[in-house]
Amino acid sequence: MRMPRAILGLLLAAAAASSAIVDRTAVTVGNRVITESEILRRIRLQAFQAGEFPVINDKTRREAAQRLIDLKLVEREMELGHYATTPPERAKTLVDAFTAEHFQSSPDALRIALAGLQLTPADLQAEFAEQADFLSFTSLRFRPGVDIPDQAIEEYFRTHFPPKPGEPAVSLADVRSGIEQTLIAEKTDAALEAWLKDQRERTRIVYLEKELE
Repeated sequence: MRMPRAILGLLLAAAAASSAIVDRTAVTVGNRVITESEILRRIRLQAFQAGEFPVINDKTRREAAQRLIDLKLVEREMELGHYATTPPERAKTLVDAFTAEHFQSSPDALRIALAGLQLTPADLQAEFAEQADFLSFTSLRFRPGVDIPDQAIEEYFRTHFPPKPGEPAVSLADVRSGIEQTLIAEKTDAALEAWLKDQRERTRIVYLEKELE
């Protein structure tokens, strides 16, 4: 039976309105936009990677929005600084590795699991590319300027590797490299957080949904 044009028109209008609601702008970061659908997708992707069921409430939406703001700031800086981004083939390799570890290398099993959370393999590939870009930017921008003095390494060693009765003593030489890498990572993360704070203060961020602040 053919549907009357008037009813069909109403259904199409309703579908368009529903889509507009889902994709409404939630936050603007300078001239960049974060939509409601991006926030919901981020919540689902994080839950999927953690093997958990997504919880969608004001708290998780706010956390997702704040993370997306950071990503938009990094994305803008990468474009301005002409940083290389993760190529699709590299992102696909990351998806393949994830599939091998969690779904016995079965793309169909991955697809079914993602579909249960209204996600697709393309969503996951984009997520992994974004994560790789963020890590690459952090390493290239902040890590080279990190210097770890010997005193800091020795202090860390004394604090975290105290002698234990009845156990062989650990020498500083044996763990020095690991300690240095740990301290470099901590300083790099601190430099990133300071940069993000500064960028947030310099950028006009508008919350169209106040509960996301």
